[in-house]
Amino acid sequence: MIKSQIEPTVEIKELVKDVKSPITFDSLIQIRDLMYVKIIFRPYDDSTREQEKAIRWKRTAGEILRDGYVYSEKACTDLTVLYIALCQALGLETSFVKVKNGERVHSIAEIKLDDGWYIFDIFRKNIPVKGLITPDAPFAGWQLWQKGRDAWDIGLTSFDDINKIII
Repeated sequence: MIKSQIEPTVEIKELVKDVKSPITFDSLIQIRDLMYVKIIFRPYDDSTREQEKAIRWKRTAGEILRDGYVYSEKACTDLTVLYIALCQALGLETSFVKVKNGERVHSIAEIKLDDGWYIFDIFRKNIPVKGLITPDAPFAGWQLWQKGRDAWDIGLTSFDDINKIII
């Protein structure tokens, strides 16, 4: 049984096989770009809302890559999980970070390079940012909720788990 969303599969390892060592700031962007070549954004609207809820926080990185899609506006966890798995395949230390701003929630990666930790929000243009998210150091208006290996590690396994965060 799979215990982690971020276990690197053969396909994940293959996707990053040409990323050169040592891994640098620019490599983090290269990894993101490799991921985006393989993933399409499906629309998130009334016709897809239930489909998205059915998969939210349930897929592994390997499944996300194999499926080849995420839902627009609801993709941060899937993309962060896949991104972290790609980094893990390269031997990087990572953290999955769940943050909140009121009732809004978001997923962000923290990646350790030789010169320190970097915060990587897959959707931000000014990426990555050196540092760590802590209760005393929020990121771009987002407050830390929890950190872990992946979404499952911090107790997020289905759509209803959103209540754990926003309460």
